[in-house]
Amino acid sequence: MLLAYDGSLFHGWQVQDHCITVQAKLEEALRTVTQLPVKVYGSGRTDAGVHALNQVAHCDLPRKVDLHELQRSLNALAAPGIAVKALVEVPPHFHARHSAIGKIYRYHIFNRAYPPVFARHHCWWIRAPLDAGAMGRAAAHFIGTHDFSAFRAKECAAATPVRTLHRIDFAEGEWADSTLRIEMEGSGFLQHMARIVSGTLAAVGRGRCAPEEIPNILASRERSRAAMTAPGRGLHLVRVHYDEEAFPQLRMLNSGACEPDSGME
Repeated sequence: MLLAYDGSLFHGWQVQDHCITVQAKLEEALRTVTQLPVKVYGSGRTDAGVHALNQVAHCDLPRKVDLHELQRSLNALAAPGIAVKALVEVPPHFHARHSAIGKIYRYHIFNRAYPPVFARHHCWWIRAPLDAGAMGRAAAHFIGTHDFSAFRAKECAAATPVRTLHRIDFAEGEWADSTLRIEMEGSGFLQHMARIVSGTLAAVGRGRCAPEEIPNILASRERSRAAMTAPGRGLHLVRVHYDEEAFPQLRMLNSGACEPDSGME
């Protein structure tokens, strides 16, 4: 499944008691269609408020189904807030999370003296002017393979804190949802990692942390040395990468027809 969803309507991805979540809505819709319990596995567990432009998930269906009809049914049952953009059949050994080889996240900041109105659930409002140049210099220190212990949630259960960030790009402009966008691409992300990196870059932009301090924070491996965790509402999962040689069925998920609704300008 290739999915888009508005995270402001959900308490994150993962099923939780007494909360509306993306996984729960999809499983409920699949149960209605198949009349059997169906487990849905996502490429990652996005936090409460976090949005997805192209989340990938998979499930094992109890019988052969018409994928076009299934897509129509799921879009009718899971809406509002969730769109099933595409469905493809994959080999049994594919797993949305374990088969992923990389992800792209984008963080949206509205940096104006006045608050955002229409985009208030999709960005972080920061009143004080941000020094984007300093943020860019700080971002360069994150590129490469590092121990990101200082940039993960205390409850993160990942087996290793080592991850590789391939790039962090900044774009400034006037969009409906933000005035500054931070896009990061990596081999994978720890729990809250994208939000803590974004929060720390914002602290640099505010002059609360020098760009040259980033290597020391990474080396410390202490969460207390990094800045606050940026609000979930500003984070968007843009794309999940897979080995298309191993899973050629997924090429359509990365085709132009499945581009995000909005991109870096």
